[in-house]
Formats: sequence, C-alpha cells, structure tokens
Amino acid sequence: MDRLRSFYASLRALLALGMAHGASAPAAAQAPDPDRQAFERAMREGTPEAFQSYLDAFPLGRYATDAFRELVARSLGSRTLLEPAAGPVDVDPARPRDLY
Repeated sequence: MDRLRSFYASLRALLALGMAHGASAPAAAQAPDPDRQAFERAMREGTPEAFQSYLDAFPLGRYATDAFRELVARSLGSRTLLEPAAGPVDVDPARPRDLY
C-alpha cells in the first residue's frame, strides 16, 4: 500500500510539474525569433544589400536558402524567385530519373 501511495504522490508531482511547465510554454513560443525578424526585414526592404545583410548575420539560418535565391534574383534584376515558375514541366513517367 505504501508503494501505491508513493507512486500516486510521484505521479501527482510530475503532473503538477507538467502543468506548470505547460503554462509557461505559450509565452516562450511568442518569444521573438531574430532569424525570422531579420529575414522579414530583408523581404520588406527587398534589396540585394538587405539579403546579403541577412546572410552575413545568419549564414546557416532557417531562411538562408531563400535569402540566397532572393539575393541572386534581385541582383540580376528579377523581382523575386520565391514565386513558383509558371510553364510546362517536362516529366516523362516512363523515363527513369537520375537522382544523383
């Protein structure tokens, strides 16, 4: 019987700890993300310099690939590369694909 009481006491303590931790999780989820903020700033400015600045600050950031694409596109005079290209795609299901 003592083991059962001890088990339930431990379980209540773990549940209380989980609820206390869960209460602080939404506040942590809303903490500012500097990587995202920097990329959004670069997108708002829309200049090659802004994307280069993002890449200088976050070379391996979550948006580094998109920032590099935008940097190249805007350096070449295109508006953006983040929009999908329109047009036919040459896909022949009978032909095997080269994956490498």
